[in-house]
Amino acid sequence: MNYIIYDLEFTVSRSTRYSSEIIDIGAVKVAPIDDKGSLGVVDSFHTYVRPSNKSVLSTDTIQFTGITQKDIDAAPLFPEAVQQFIEWLPDTYYLCSWGPDDKSKFLSHCRTHQVKVDWIRNHNDIQKQISRTLRKEGGSRQLGLSQALTMCGIPFDGTQHRALDDAINTARIFIHHFEHLKLAENSAADEEGTKSKLVYSSGDDDKHNPFGDLAKLLRPSDS
Repeated sequence: MNYIIYDLEFTVSRSTRYSSEIIDIGAVKVAPIDDKGSLGVVDSFHTYVRPSNKSVLSTDTIQFTGITQKDIDAAPLFPEAVQQFIEWLPDTYYLCSWGPDDKSKFLSHCRTHQVKVDWIRNHNDIQKQISRTLRKEGGSRQLGLSQALTMCGIPFDGTQHRALDDAINTARIFIHHFEHLKLAENSAADEEGTKSKLVYSSGDDDKHNPFGDLAKLLRPSDS
């Protein structure tokens, strides 16, 4: 089995007119490297992504990620970039990220650009599981990547907030804790189909429904 450990970087915007956009995709492929089944990084993928809404990077984005305008100007737009990523993926795999934000951003971008999401499958947020393992004293607070590395005695290698470097370091934690991980099988395409049926829900579960605010707006007024 192949394990794809990936990371995304987004634009930083203080304006409510623009939502953050993916500008950096980095991933590594983790697979057995010997007869004993030991895991190691066997391949990598990286591309910058040119934003479609606001192509000029803000100063905040450049300072936070270290990604330059020159990097972005030469990069493909999201549909081409994600297609390159999809073509790099093996036939069977688990997708793993550090936290839930990357999957959410992939899904929102695919919706916006009308890209199918059937490739987003067997997705696992390993931050939650590993944080629980490392915080043996309990508590629900999730650990940051750097903090988790420190607790594992693994020095950070590379530059923080660069997608490929973060993916590589996440993979190191993944391999370190692999025996303790329970990876789920799932399909974003199936999940999307289920969520679409909940858009107009107006029951008492609105607070648990990501479309709850929309449902409230669609309700008849009491007047």
